Amino acid sequence: MTTKFTEEYLKGYKEQICKLPLDELYEVLDIIRKDDSPERQNIVKARIAEIEDEENETDAEHNFAQFETIPKQPIESNPDLNDIQISVPSSEQAPPENEDPSNHEITQEEIDSYNNTQPMPDSDGCVSFILCMATGFGIVLFTLVGFSMGANRSAGFHDLKLITILPYIKYIPIGAILLFCFFTKNNIVRDYWLNHLKFALGIASVLAVNAITTFISGTYSGIYRCCSGTPAYIIAAGILFFSILFILNTFFTINKKIRPKNGLTLIALALILETALR
Repeated sequence: MTTKFTEEYLKGYKEQICKLPLDELYEVLDIIRKDDSPERQNIVKARIAEIEDEENETDAEHNFAQFETIPKQPIESNPDLNDIQISVPSSEQAPPENEDPSNHEITQEEIDSYNNTQPMPDSDGCVSFILCMATGFGIVLFTLVGFSMGANRSAGFHDLKLITILPYIKYIPIGAILLFCFFTKNNIVRDYWLNHLKFALGIASVLAVNAITTFISGTYSGIYRCCSGTPAYIIAAGILFFSILFILNTFFTINKKIRPKNGLTLIALALILETALR
């Protein structure tokens, strides 16, 4: 709690300070240095600076001249100074003067709160998830290009023969999430989705990628049914829509009632679509 001094008090305090010699002023400054309000410190510091300036001017005038020591007039003792109440904040209220906030050690409670509480909207988590997916697909893509160019230096993306690898592309998100978890396992704090929603987001990503590959190949390879043509496109469109909605609802509050937990809802929806379009 900050101590408030009245103008009348500060005026009287200044009068008391002006009567003290320099050495006693330093003693008073040491006493009031813990004040959480700077008014009294400023008064004492100003008086010290005034006396020191006067002494410096005197020394400059008589630096090379001999002079007799002028006796100082005795300063009347001031018993009232002892009656001045000095408000010193307790150690719990006043932090150390030189405490650096950057040296604050994170407590276990703060770590647990960060790891188990998801901010809404969780834009940082969304960026982290997108980066995870991009890393996984990027590694696979550059690996395929590297193998293709190893066999033929003029090879390009048209030589990758994507149709042969499309059935396996849907598993890339799982590998990307596992890789991300491995490289962040020693981190003290991690994004909320890595701690609580990686399984659900893994299922949603697999279903979404599988739906996208259906539009490329024309064949849907689902949980228990494979088909092609119009039914395949309808099932893929439905699954892609619900998967994207599921992922967005993980990081942004689209619908609080159907917050994702483990991804089983998406699997159930996929089964319903596959059954309905038999």
